[in-house]
Amino acid sequence: QVLEHAFLHELDFYRQNSISRQQFIVPHQIIQFKENTPFHELASTGQGLILVDTEIFFSCVPSDVQIIQQQILKALETLENMHQLGWVHGDLKVEHFRCYKNSCKLIDFEQSLKSSHISQNLTATPHYMAPELFHGKPKTVQTDLYAFGIIVYEWLSQSKLTAKNYHEWAVLHCQKLEIKLPDELRYFLPLLTGLLQKHVKQRFSSAIEAKICLNAIDLL
Repeated sequence: QVLEHAFLHELDFYRQNSISRQQFIVPHQIIQFKENTPFHELASTGQGLILVDTEIFFSCVPSDVQIIQQQILKALETLENMHQLGWVHGDLKVEHFRCYKNSCKLIDFEQSLKSSHISQNLTATPHYMAPELFHGKPKTVQTDLYAFGIIVYEWLSQSKLTAKNYHEWAVLHCQKLEIKLPDELRYFLPLLTGLLQKHVKQRFSSAIEAKICLNAIDLL
């Protein structure tokens, strides 16, 4: 029942964003099972969702810092497109950023919500949760930005944050997170610092603000 509710929520998201889907959504098709013979074995009634095949966007780290800068910028622009339409993704993970025709797209919108909608339903992944979520605060653009910061940090450092349970994740994000990068990637510390501030008021307020910081980095 929970999975069904999440899937129906995602279907509704795709319906609402069908006009603007080329900006940040992978090309897709909503099908009626009873009208598609090849899928009739899956279900005789109801709807399904088909997405084109894509590759993970944050895979190996390029050796050229300018290429790294452009790749992060692409992802930020994708997130900005979603936010500007009034949506918060709500459960960003590295797997949700996809590469399609040399562009960055997003997938998995089961937990997405309108930024004007206050939800106390805590269903995010602790690995990427902003500190305020552990205190019962609602998901916002800034919780998306924090999750994005974790994704970029793990990509650049080629490491994974680890914790054994929910409590350890809470302590890590709320108290113990320290950002360290190899010397050759130190240029990106101001961006990560702005994305991963523990206090909301000190964190970037938008993807645009993060882009401004990224574009201001002197790579020479």
